[in-house]
Amino acid sequence: MFAEAPRAGLIRRLAAIVYDALIVIALLMFAMTLALAAVALLEKTGLISLVGYQDSADYIQRHALWFQLYLVLWVFWFYLYFWCKAGQTLGMRAWRLLLLQQNGQPVTLKQALIRVVTALGGVGNFWLWVRFKQKLALQDQLSGTMVVELSKEQSRELNLHRQAK
Repeated sequence: MFAEAPRAGLIRRLAAIVYDALIVIALLMFAMTLALAAVALLEKTGLISLVGYQDSADYIQRHALWFQLYLVLWVFWFYLYFWCKAGQTLGMRAWRLLLLQQNGQPVTLKQALIRVVTALGGVGNFWLWVRFKQKLALQDQLSGTMVVELSKEQSRELNLHRQAK
């Protein structure tokens, strides 16, 4: 039903990325708060010692590799959750974009994972300039997905369908 919608262009995709970036920044701030609380709790229970560190933040900074991996997992979770659950992140929903398999079916977890890795932080969307007739970004081609632009009516219909569930 939505597979016949026109494929999304670069500008709409970038607008959704900007919107999602604001949400991801807030999510990462929440993740940092959890990490600081975890370090404080571990120190309070005696499982770790902050001797030689200025504070919890210094402890996290000196273990930067693990902390960066932790943050990447939060970003992956954000995209995987929304793409697999609804086919849309919040930014995509605001710009009426929908992620589908190229056959029109909802994306699988495997496809979403391939997509989040090959999107290269959004840079993969510039592949649209190379494949402008197909309107497939690098991550679309490598994961077998596509992003379509919904009309206002299609978006309303999708939202009503989700509310009925």
